[in-house]
Formats: sequence, structure tokens, C-alpha cells
Amino acid sequence: MESINTLKGYDKVSDQENQIHHHSPLPKPPSSSYRKTLIATVSVVSLLIILAVVALTTGAFTHSPSPPHHPPISSASLKTVCAVTRYPETCFDSLSSSLNESDSKLSPESILELSLRAASKEVSRLSLSFRSINDMPEDAAVGDCVKLYTDALSQLNESVSEIEKEKKKGGNWLTKEVVGDVKTWISAAMTDGDTCSDGIEEMGTVVGNEIKKEMEMANQMMSISLAIVSQMKKLLVILH
Repeated sequence: MESINTLKGYDKVSDQENQIHHHSPLPKPPSSSYRKTLIATVSVVSLLIILAVVALTTGAFTHSPSPPHHPPISSASLKTVCAVTRYPETCFDSLSSSLNESDSKLSPESILELSLRAASKEVSRLSLSFRSINDMPEDAAVGDCVKLYTDALSQLNESVSEIEKEKKKGGNWLTKEVVGDVKTWISAAMTDGDTCSDGIEEMGTVVGNEIKKEMEMANQMMSISLAIVSQMKKLLVILH
């Protein structure tokens, strides 16, 4: 009986606890205005984060480092030298495209050397072009032009070699003797070019427009070099 009463007592205690828990007030759910405020706050924060990420990403792709600073090329010196030639525009365009960024100061001597190298390059290209069409043994004019421009290239290379040899000695390398030698070699190279042109015209040889353009460019570049070396004394006074 005592055990039964004990169980009954346990049941009463359980009933009392259930009543207490049953009558305890439950927490109220958040109001609709609070939920709206919370959602709006989260939305604004999310939008700010997205905008920040987009800005950083865009900046990473659009920002480029500043280009390195290079000293300006002395185009004024080049224009002054080219002005003494018959083809100042061809002179300036051809030689300025061959300059290096390190050539911040140009002298008449360096421009002369530059023009000789440019002329040698054009004559070499022309010589190869004539070789490529020299497949008609009966057309003597083309064969003559191959020989003539090969000789012209040799004359121009001799001029460059002479200048390089004198420069290694140091001091004033552009002496009267060097100027005279260079003038002679360039003049001989130009004579080779004129002889080729005359032979083609006399024999009625048909050459392509591309070769005609190359011939004109080679002849102009040789004329430019000859004019520069011929006016060297005057240019040295103007630019030094």
C-alpha cells in the first residue's frame, strides 16, 4: 500500500508539474515589422558586400601599371639633318623607325651611320628580289641588275666598315679622308643603281611594281646618305 501511495504521490507531483508547464506563458513570435526591418538590413548589407567585390574585381582587371618612362628621341636633330637631303620625309620616316629608345641624343655622325645601314638594308632586299626573278637567261638586263646591286651592296658595306674601324680608334673619327672615301663608295653604289635602271628601260624588260618600288626606295636611301656625308661639315656646325 505504501508503495502504491508513493506512486500516487508521484502522479500528483507529475500532474502539478504538467499544470505548471501548461500554464507557463510561451515566448511571443517577433512582430511583422521587426521581421521586415531585419530583412531590409540584411539586404542592404548584402548589396554593399556585392558592390565592394565588384569594385575590387573591376579594378584588378582595368588597372594597368604606368608605362616605363623613356627619354624622348631627339627628332629635331634628325629633321635638321634630313632637311639637307632631296627626300626629307623619306629620310625622317625611315631613320626614325630605326632608332632605339636609348638614342636620346643624335649627332650628325650617328645619323650618317644610321642612314648607311638603312640604305644597305634596302639594297640588300632589292638584290634578293632581282635574284628571285633571274630565271630567264635570255633577259640580260635582270642578270646585270643582280651583279650591279651586289656590287652596290659591297660599296655601302665598305662605308659602314670604314666608319666602324675609325670609331674604334677614338677621337674625331670622321676625318676628311673618311668623308672622302664614304662619298666615293656611295657614289659608286648609286651609279650601279642608275646603270640597272637604264638597262631595264633600254631592253624593255618588264619587272613587277613591287621591284620598281624597291628600286625607288633603294635609290632614295643612297641619295640621302650621300647628301648627309656631303653636308657633314655644315651639319656639325649647326648641331654641335
